[in-house]
Amino acid sequence: MLTILLTLIFLRPFISSLAFPYLNYIYCGLLLLFLGAWHIARRSDIARIKGWGYPLGLFCLALILSLIFSSDIAVSLREIYKYAAAVLLLLVTALSSGEKEKGSILQALLLGAFLISLLALYQYFFGFRNLLNYLRQENINNAFALDYVTRRRVYLPFVTPNSLGGYLAMMIPLAAISKYKTLLLPPMLLAIFLTGSLGALASLLLATLLYFYLKKSTGRRNAFYLGGILIIIGLAFFLRLATLQPHAQPAFSAVMRLNYWRQTLEIIKSHPLAGVGMGNFNLTYARYAHNSYLQIWAEMGILGVLSIIWLVGYAVKNIGRDNRASLLLLTGVLTFALHNVVDFSFFLPEVAFIWWLILGLTLRSKRAAG
Repeated sequence: MLTILLTLIFLRPFISSLAFPYLNYIYCGLLLLFLGAWHIARRSDIARIKGWGYPLGLFCLALILSLIFSSDIAVSLREIYKYAAAVLLLLVTALSSGEKEKGSILQALLLGAFLISLLALYQYFFGFRNLLNYLRQENINNAFALDYVTRRRVYLPFVTPNSLGGYLAMMIPLAAISKYKTLLLPPMLLAIFLTGSLGALASLLLATLLYFYLKKSTGRRNAFYLGGILIIIGLAFFLRLATLQPHAQPAFSAVMRLNYWRQTLEIIKSHPLAGVGMGNFNLTYARYAHNSYLQIWAEMGILGVLSIIWLVGYAVKNIGRDNRASLLLLTGVLTFALHNVVDFSFFLPEVAFIWWLILGLTLRSKRAAG
């Protein structure tokens, strides 16, 4: 069964829910069936959940209330599969009994991230010319699509550079755990730079600072790491400024997000307790709020957003700080959590499922699971 689980974990980021929705449904259906069989066959000991079970239970309660009070129950029923699979994935990794299984899961995650980095590099050097010709032949004039292509902002296998950037930012701390980090990190760091995602890079920087704080670590090596990330951010920022297109400027992106947040707050004011229901969130010009916490509140109500914050906070408070691997796992969790202040990858299962897996691995540490 472990081989099947590792295969499913490896494949997840390659199946974009936005580009291939039907394939995503098939994948998630198979994943749910397998995870159910896994828990039955392994007789998962729910008693081992301990303290982190409270925020997880609150999250499940928020899902139920959101479904009951949904403005369109049919739409919410079509969305709930993502959260059911996410919770089961967390339980699989958090309740896994062996270090060998934990190591195998981590290797499957890193192999996927390594290959995706190589795919992004291939796209940068060889993939954009034919795509640009196709867009011109079909008279596709979408400003953002043309911007990604003409400026060669990589995004494969996802549909936006920010989604790829957020995924890689979450995976880079995990790569630092591996004995193959000298092989894994260079293509991952180059690929995240080529996304041009300032939000992902800034999230990685902030999470790295938190890692050094929790580890109580100082020294030249830390300054070298932070300096390297700052250089990457600076280069990406100036490359964004160099474009003549106003929609590609960082200031334009910030203004648009503020506008999305204002609209989302209006929805929250109308449905503060249970939200409008999973999948029923829509703005005038966007499907996502570009702030997952606001959108979680708008869709699942106040209990939904509180449960996620509580779950992450529990991991931070109870992690074994003398364990480097556990702290790096936590750094991956925090990078995703920080990036979702300005992004929406919480709602993309190809990225979010990986986060739930990493969170489960983090909670599995001796102190967090106790």
